[in-house]
Amino acid sequence: MHARRNNHLSISSPSTSALPPPTLLTPRTPRSAAAKDYLLSDRSLPSSPGLPPSILRHERRSATPYPRLLKKILVIFCGVTVLGWLAVRHWYTTFHRLPAPYAQDNKDQYELVGGVSLPDEPSVVAVLDHKGRAKWTISIPPDHGFPLAPAQYQELCEQASEISQNIGENGRVLGKRRSRAYYYADPHFVDVSHALEDGLLPAANAKVSMVSPVGFDDSAMQSNNVYKGQKMSVCERSLTFIMETSDAGMGNSLMALWMAYGLAKKEGRAFFVDDTRWPYGNYTDYFAPPPAPDCLPPMTSQVLPCPHSANHLAVSAATIPWTFGDAFGEEYGDLKKTGVMRQFRIFALASQGYEALFRLRSDDANYVTERTRFLQESVHQNGGLTVGMHIRRGDRHPFEFQYSKDYIPLDRFVLAARELLAERTGHPLPANETDGNVNSPRTPSDADFFAAASSQAVLASDDPDIYSSPEMSATVRAQDRIVLASKKTLEASGAKKTNKYIDEISGWEGGFYRDVFWSLGLPSKPGTAEKGKSDSQAAQQGMRMRELVGRAYLLDIAVLAHSDALLCTLSSTACRLLAVMMGWEKAMAQGSWVNLDAGLGWRPLD
Repeated sequence: MHARRNNHLSISSPSTSALPPPTLLTPRTPRSAAAKDYLLSDRSLPSSPGLPPSILRHERRSATPYPRLLKKILVIFCGVTVLGWLAVRHWYTTFHRLPAPYAQDNKDQYELVGGVSLPDEPSVVAVLDHKGRAKWTISIPPDHGFPLAPAQYQELCEQASEISQNIGENGRVLGKRRSRAYYYADPHFVDVSHALEDGLLPAANAKVSMVSPVGFDDSAMQSNNVYKGQKMSVCERSLTFIMETSDAGMGNSLMALWMAYGLAKKEGRAFFVDDTRWPYGNYTDYFAPPPAPDCLPPMTSQVLPCPHSANHLAVSAATIPWTFGDAFGEEYGDLKKTGVMRQFRIFALASQGYEALFRLRSDDANYVTERTRFLQESVHQNGGLTVGMHIRRGDRHPFEFQYSKDYIPLDRFVLAARELLAERTGHPLPANETDGNVNSPRTPSDADFFAAASSQAVLASDDPDIYSSPEMSATVRAQDRIVLASKKTLEASGAKKTNKYIDEISGWEGGFYRDVFWSLGLPSKPGTAEKGKSDSQAAQQGMRMRELVGRAYLLDIAVLAHSDALLCTLSSTACRLLAVMMGWEKAMAQGSWVNLDAGLGWRPLD
């Protein structure tokens, strides 16, 4: 135990302001007011009625009034200034001071002046260092669960942004707001590890816990930082990506995951994944564990959502506006270029994450390899191409205004595939399509055209009924390992009701809808229950269904990514993922990735 400095601390919980009001009123006291009246009054005695007025004295006093008046004003100004400074100093000391020193064996010693104690919830904390300079940090109790709730991460980032904007040099409050660069390092921010070392935060009484990421074996962790028999040190800098989502979709989580990995490598951080609250279950049910760094994960109380300069950073769906917001776009986007070329560096970060992390579980990976060979081998031998089509329905609607309440017509996909094949293979379009009389894609000429061009159209969609639509009669499924069926398909396959009064047959209708996903046997709101907490049969079946939905999605995009060309709509996150999976050269430089939605260019996240 070492001597603690006499430091000062004030607390701003996520629900309150982190700073005092930006302006102060100098207090007036009766003494100052009386002194002012006394100094400005005429102290000469009234003339005696029995004597003549003292004309000479009056003339002598009024001859030089200005030097005396200036002295009086100067004395008043100095007095008010000193009183104001003393009042401000007293106020700042009273409301920003913690009793010192910190006691490590009694939490009651952390009481603030005024009876306010160090909170049990994660909070933004403003402090004064031993030189009286204003600093701030984030206090997360060591015994608090990890990860924090999404709302807590969001509130902490909002409060951190507010206090960072408000605190100026020497603790002065700045009223002007200004935008800051992505890698701006706030000189007033103190990382948790440094705050503990300097005594700005009390040492933890409770036992501190280490982040337990995917692929980390807690049972292999021994004392003195020995892991699996090897002495290791805690990572100096890290980024922990928290797998969670509020929209139920897997696409945004994957894109943010890949970008976070690329960003961590760019910044020299160790990378970890936490799947505690992922509504799809365990990360390893879908992918191989992420590459393990050569250092240990950080303590949970030191993993912060903001600011970005923190040594140990947490990135989740709740922190996307801060991690991948406007400042990120300005830092990594090339504003000197136009179109998709502006996104080159961001695309590169996502590509690095895809290459490192998109490693499907072994049985699914083997299936993708075999399925891709089956679809492409004969086509390539005959000089043709495979044209992938990803058609998103459900709760995602196109950006294009005329279809913003509906979906892109299936006809457009078929006609775009014909035009692309005609351009790439040199096979001419049917005569009735070149003379202005466009043939309906519902005719068998679609299959004839693809066969004549020795090519194959490969389809993936979240709506099971798309596969059986007349427009898609010339296509084949991207994968048939996991097939989601609609009610109509189930009835056609022989499913029957056991109760004539209750419709017991329900399928995957119309595509992916978040409400349908949340209703699969688990709580309807994300983050309300952790995995494994419920042993009910409904919960187990619901999680099993969620796993099948997620694996079907991954198999679809894994097969489509090997297509020679791809047609999709940018409003779908899968469309953006597929561009990354195809690679910049193939997707962008060669133009093999084609967006049919409003002619927009690639972008990572909305």
